[in-house]
Amino acid sequence: MRFFNSTQKNMDLATVVKMIESFIAQNPNQNYRIAVGTDSQVRGNYTCFATGIHIHRVGQGAWCCVHKRIEKRRYNNLREKISKETVITYELLSILNELLTDTLCAYTENYKNFDCRVEAHIDVGTKGETRKLIREMVGYFEGLGVDAKIKPDSFVASSYADRCSKSFKKDHKKAV
Repeated sequence: MRFFNSTQKNMDLATVVKMIESFIAQNPNQNYRIAVGTDSQVRGNYTCFATGIHIHRVGQGAWCCVHKRIEKRRYNNLREKISKETVITYELLSILNELLTDTLCAYTENYKNFDCRVEAHIDVGTKGETRKLIREMVGYFEGLGVDAKIKPDSFVASSYADRCSKSFKKDHKKAV
């Protein structure tokens, strides 16, 4: 799994975790939000899934990156497409939670004002066809201890990942 942003390319997950830890270490006595969200675009017989990771030092900047995955499959069914996006978000959040737990606990113990909320940003909302899927998709995250956000609060999925998923080219060698 490779991640990138506007200044860094070809980062593995270990590098992303180090970047998040480094971002927090710059100012650990603050409030943070770590959000993960996925969006997808269908073109021809391909679907591009873009998953964004966003860490926000509330009121003082952010760092983010994205991973793109192209499948040689056309997702026509809305429930199936949104479910796939949600599962991708869930899987990455589970891994991040595991990799960051010790670091976040240490900051909680050592810094009085440190707080970090972990959020899943799901590309569903109260308007349009996706409103029927809200309860089902939010349910994925109940047992994980993660706040699930929907539109208009799910900006990582509905804005950042959305922008990245739209800029994909059909590359048969990269499609899974």
